Amino acid sequence: LKSWLGFPWHSVGPPSEPPKAMTAPGGADATSASAEKVELLKEKGNEAFRKAQMLKKTTAGKQYLHEARCTYIEAIQLLGKLPADDRSLTLVCTLHSNLAAVHLQEKPPRWELAKAAAEIALSVEPTGKLRAKALYRRAQATLEDGREGLREPILRAALSDFSAALEAEPHNSQLEEEVARLHRRLKNLEEATSVPEASSIVARIPSASLDRGGCCLDPHGYVWGQTEANVQIYLPARGVRWARNTGLTCEIRSRSLRISVPSAAGSSEGWELQGPLHKAVRPDDCSWQLEDDGLLLHVELAKLDKNPENEHWLCVWTAHAQTKAPSAEERRNIQQQAKAANRAESEDKPKAEHPKAAETLR
Repeated sequence: LKSWLGFPWHSVGPPSEPPKAMTAPGGADATSASAEKVELLKEKGNEAFRKAQMLKKTTAGKQYLHEARCTYIEAIQLLGKLPADDRSLTLVCTLHSNLAAVHLQEKPPRWELAKAAAEIALSVEPTGKLRAKALYRRAQATLEDGREGLREPILRAALSDFSAALEAEPHNSQLEEEVARLHRRLKNLEEATSVPEASSIVARIPSASLDRGGCCLDPHGYVWGQTEANVQIYLPARGVRWARNTGLTCEIRSRSLRISVPSAAGSSEGWELQGPLHKAVRPDDCSWQLEDDGLLLHVELAKLDKNPENEHWLCVWTAHAQTKAPSAEERRNIQQQAKAANRAESEDKPKAEHPKAAETLR
């Protein structure tokens, strides 16, 4: 199908040369008659589209939508035989914009065709409401009915169209709502993909998980804690959220640990932690996972020796700073000594006689 512009109505790019005016057989009267027929076809298509809107999700609604599409295409074909003038340009924009609306309503929606038709409508540089409608429909096609998971560049392209449409038709409440909605969506996307400072990420880790451990954020980029059975290691993200498919690796052996993380935004290289562990672990019982929406890498090491006298780790990697926290056994001994001291102190205090007891004796 050839549009008045000289290229298929479903094409995206503009024509290489401006269209040449064509003289219809029969002179000006025939041209005028053809233009009137295009107008009638447009109105017929509009009526069919209105009925399709009223009868959505019904067989009759689908038939009316099909009729609208065929009628608009017939009008576009006839328009290709008319000379180029202001009236023809307006009809080019209106018919392709209406055709885009039809494609948006089809089941399933034909997003690419709708976007292409809207772009043809915009290629004749319309103004006012005509421009606003074409921009609005291209934005709708770009957003694919608000589909989740669209990348930021796609959302920004749609926002640009909605904003331009609002400039062409100020105070349009529907356009204002769409612009505000996309701003909220982009803000949420930015918040979801942004990476807070490492200290802020670590602050969300339960304090019990860091018991008897230490903070090695500077220079090694992790914090850790331990129980009598496990060692917990937490690495906050640097510059970019982590995912298992982005080159993140964790190799746990009985006496060594290697963690390799992807490069941060703007960095040419990633970084890694590796070396011998302070004590042996059981690799089959160890694990690692991503938490806090990719902001935190959590490694859990299962201690090989859980004997109360030997389970305490002074550090994770042997070359790193040692913790000054007491072992679980030492902590229990301190607690028992404190309890014994409290009992002894209470026993040494003289017991005061009740005043009424002394009065009774007298």
